[in-house]
Amino acid sequence: MALFFQLDLHIPVYEVGIIFTLLSVGSIVFSLVGGALADSLGRKKTLLLGSGAGSALYFAIAIGILIRLPIPTIIAMFVLTSFGGALVFPSAGALIADVTSIADRSRGYVVYRIMANLGWAIGPLTGSLIFNFGIFWIFLLVAVSSLIQGIVVLFFVRERGTFRKREKGSGRIQMISFDRFLLVFSAGTFLVTLVSSQFSVTLPLYAGVRAAVPTDLIGYIYAVNGVVVVVGQYPITNFMKRYPDIVSMIAGALAYTVGYLLVGFSTTLPQFMGDMVIITIGENLTSPIMNTVVSRIAPEGKVARYMGFLGMVNSTGRALGPSVGAFFIAIYAYNGLRIWSSVGAFGLLSIVAFAAFARMLSRSFTAGSAKVEGDQ
Repeated sequence: MALFFQLDLHIPVYEVGIIFTLLSVGSIVFSLVGGALADSLGRKKTLLLGSGAGSALYFAIAIGILIRLPIPTIIAMFVLTSFGGALVFPSAGALIADVTSIADRSRGYVVYRIMANLGWAIGPLTGSLIFNFGIFWIFLLVAVSSLIQGIVVLFFVRERGTFRKREKGSGRIQMISFDRFLLVFSAGTFLVTLVSSQFSVTLPLYAGVRAAVPTDLIGYIYAVNGVVVVVGQYPITNFMKRYPDIVSMIAGALAYTVGYLLVGFSTTLPQFMGDMVIITIGENLTSPIMNTVVSRIAPEGKVARYMGFLGMVNSTGRALGPSVGAFFIAIYAYNGLRIWSSVGAFGLLSIVAFAAFARMLSRSFTAGSAKVEGDQ
């Protein structure tokens, strides 16, 4: 999409970064709304609302391209697509927590990720195949996919929990719920998301402009991401089960950092595809586990709100990431080593935050054990 805005609509690179920042700003706001709605209206209704909104907006963009609507109108509709996704993801995350035990929760999120990334594997390849026919067909395909998602939710998803319309003692729905553990852990996920969000704008721009990878081949880099998730997610998760969840988060942050540093030395499509393997290993180590951690520290009845808060934090990282990456490209004039070492610094800081979270958990567990022994 970044290349579409720059090459087809002739939007400057720094403005492309702003567009994707606005997209994520929308996700920040709507993630809180989505989490609150999922805890009050229910998971299924919120999923249907998000799917319907996404389908309608992508269809409107496709028609807008066909009839040549003004570029600002297309950009505005693209930014508003954040509404649909921000309703779907907290609801889906909470639904998985509803139907799995604590012991099986990581496995539940793994299955969810694998199915989602089958789309990542198929989507970029499909986009590459139909790119030359026009961007209209890509947006139309996304609209139809969102519609099918809504139909599946309507007929096959059942509510598994009881939801409250309002918080006790309050006349309104509480949208934000957090505690010190959530704040520190979310700080780490924010920093690692700053790194991972280079995936959408900085990486394709660098590969397309600096390394001159043809636009119609960029999709193969992203297809590697989907394939590695589908093939590697289960083995990685099974291997990491012997370690605490936070070790997986730290290892994933390190893999992200190394993968993006290697991008600075890459000049060919196979090299970028190899970098994506390492980057995706980082994704496999962190993405399902962050949901598991948050679902475990969330109080009963507030899982979706905690998921919404995590989604808000991650969306903030995704909002700032494209602009930060575009800024690095601009000031470093596509100097790969400077761009990607600057990005990697955020990954190292995320490791520090996760280590602090692990220390907090250890102290809390020690204090709780001491209290139990004292009571006895």
